[in-house]
Amino acid sequence: MTKKCIVLFMPKPSEYGYYRGLPLALMEICKLIDKKKFDVKIVAAHPDFDYKKEAIDAVDENTLLFGVSAMTGYQIKNSIEIIKFVRKKNPNIPIVWGGYHASILPKQTLESAYADIVVIGQGQRTFAELAQALANGKPLDKIRGIGYKCNGKIKINAERELEDVNNFPDIDFSLVDVEKHVIINEDGKRYINLCTSFGCPHRCTFCVEPIIFKRRWLALKPERVLKTMKYLIEKHNIEFFGFNDSNFFVDKERVRKICTEIVKNKWKIQWGDANGRTREMLMYDEKLWKLMAESGCKSILIGAEAGSQEMLELVGKDATVEDTVNFARVTREHNIDVVYSLMVGLPKHPECLKKSEAEKIVMREIRDILEMMDKSLPEKKYHAILLFVYTPYPGNPLFEVSKKCGFKEPKSLEEWADFEIVSNNVPWLSKKAYSAAQQLMDFVFPYACDYYKKKHIRSLGPLHDFFHKTALWRWKHRAFGFQIELSALKAFRWARAKANAFKEKKRSKN
Repeated sequence: MTKKCIVLFMPKPSEYGYYRGLPLALMEICKLIDKKKFDVKIVAAHPDFDYKKEAIDAVDENTLLFGVSAMTGYQIKNSIEIIKFVRKKNPNIPIVWGGYHASILPKQTLESAYADIVVIGQGQRTFAELAQALANGKPLDKIRGIGYKCNGKIKINAERELEDVNNFPDIDFSLVDVEKHVIINEDGKRYINLCTSFGCPHRCTFCVEPIIFKRRWLALKPERVLKTMKYLIEKHNIEFFGFNDSNFFVDKERVRKICTEIVKNKWKIQWGDANGRTREMLMYDEKLWKLMAESGCKSILIGAEAGSQEMLELVGKDATVEDTVNFARVTREHNIDVVYSLMVGLPKHPECLKKSEAEKIVMREIRDILEMMDKSLPEKKYHAILLFVYTPYPGNPLFEVSKKCGFKEPKSLEEWADFEIVSNNVPWLSKKAYSAAQQLMDFVFPYACDYYKKKHIRSLGPLHDFFHKTALWRWKHRAFGFQIELSALKAFRWARAKANAFKEKKRSKN
């Protein structure tokens, strides 16, 4: 009997941006799919391949379902774009949505003409049961953790309980061409991304993790993590592992066991881009910090979020400004880089109802952040500082505050597709405040960093040196006006984006 084919698509993160790493979300939900009964075809939007043609060509009369995993924003738009072609080729294929957005807003997602079924929350077992039911022509009403359309009506089934991820098999790397997703990083290392845990036990009010994973942290056992790393080292010569976990460092003994085995096995690797929390990691003992450094830990991403205690309490961070400063000192002592993630433009009801008051709040937020970073980085030597303008994300407590402050939420899947999370989406943020934030986001913090040189073509070195000096000057003097450097960068990025779009369009035609 011919096996049915499951086609899964991972969309682009932004209109002109790509994610070259492994499509882990799609690989993860296939862990319980019976490969003897089903073929699986995963297509990820990749800059070096005509992903549109690849996705459409994968669909035929033998296709069981077409699935997408999408975050709020452009990934929805890119998914709908491909689904339209799929529907044109075969209008009877069930379209299945997964990921954070569909999990948070399942009913609204199903109200779209481009969705037939949604997988809600943890999807490994749910997706396997769904595939089996569709293949056998069985009803879907007994499958926990899905929503679906039935005779024109939307039905949301009972919730599926979260399950220990160690119940599932190891990830199947044969589902994709791994070499296609190996990245050569700035240090020339062969880099690949992994995810070893899911969820987070904390309560940040801007985050969706507490909604999806109920403040639970589900982690693979150390031996499972090490087994996967060993395979990738031996099979693909991986030299750097980037961990996509929402919080890699929750269990310090798990971290200790992983690092101990890396050192014991004498693996000549590095690892990093791992998300952690300042207060949590400041409780690590000195011996563990040394072990982490010895095992190859190169970088940690922390949600520093804000430069004032007032704003940290607003987002439920359960940390202090001093924690960020102390964390910077500890990591500096162990030669571990830090990526600082920060936000401005948070809704502080009722002050944010008045733009004049909101502008004062945002400018104060910016000053507080700069003062905190001055204390954390006295010599201005750092890996990266990421600043974002706050964007309301559906489902969390701060989203409800945002609505009280005048934020108009999109009312359909298609409207969310046009919701650009890197833009100014909040009504209380004035042009002046957003302009100052953008100066920090796109120019000051990136170009004040020496490490940024590695990301630039050598021929642009003199220009970077000039930008580096002016960025440091703007930081020191809190000067955000007359944005000539930022305007030049915007023009360059616009031209580059148009060139990339032309190349993609030309490749699609060929």
